[in-house]
Amino acid sequence: MNAFTKNRSWWLLALFALISLLLAGCGKASSSPSADPIVGAYKCGAKYSKTEDGAVQPGYWYFKKNGKLLYCVPQIAHNEHFHPGYEVSHGTWKRLGNNRYQINLRSDYEGDSFNLKGSLENDHLTIPAAKGWNKEVDSKISMTSATFAKMFNKTKRSELGALHAIASSSSSAEAAESRKNADLSTNNNGPATSDASQSADPDEIGRAIYSQVFPSEEVDSVEKDGDRYYVSNEYHSADSTIPFQINGDTVTYWTQADGDTTADGQNEAHTVSIDDLLGN
Repeated sequence: MNAFTKNRSWWLLALFALISLLLAGCGKASSSPSADPIVGAYKCGAKYSKTEDGAVQPGYWYFKKNGKLLYCVPQIAHNEHFHPGYEVSHGTWKRLGNNRYQINLRSDYEGDSFNLKGSLENDHLTIPAAKGWNKEVDSKISMTSATFAKMFNKTKRSELGALHAIASSSSSAEAAESRKNADLSTNNNGPATSDASQSADPDEIGRAIYSQVFPSEEVDSVEKDGDRYYVSNEYHSADSTIPFQINGDTVTYWTQADGDTTADGQNEAHTVSIDDLLGN
């Protein structure tokens, strides 16, 4: 074999090796979780999120690029009853092929583990019923990881508070009564409250406030945190959430003042009569 033939053979082998490496790299990239369509936030459909009293309390998922996930069911207020957040969980996901997924979930505080299967089609994730888990269909929503983390941490505080209340009470009935009394702010030694404040539904008040500030937006939930409530649309972002506080027969809510360019500016207070707000 002459020198030309040897050099040609060497170059052909080198070219073949380079092509093989490129093909292997492309194969790895296509199977990487970062390229998977499941990555992002999902919200459980209202049909699968009903509580015993008819409230809609949806769960939220966030599937990360690295194969890990977060899940929580945020707190809501409904008909003068506060539903605390629960099922704060971490987990992992793995693609099985044909848009099917293995989903492993473990709750942070109650220790429950769930081995689930899911199928994704047109941004809708269907999770069939499994041991300890009811069937649900989740829709992909536009929510950043930062916004989800804020909601996740808020739900964590809510679940911890609820678990502490149950543990420190002699019975679940006493704990429920205590939470009800706290929510209604009934105190025989304090100032008398009007009929409007006693019958006021935080959910109804929050929706009335939201319709005034954002007439074209649809309310997703009204949640309580401390002595304030927070009403928001489906995105639960800082600039789409309105805090409000019920004070006797009036309610105060906060919005972004004119000229304020901060993302979460809520520095202009508005106080109105509950009767006027609800049109009573």
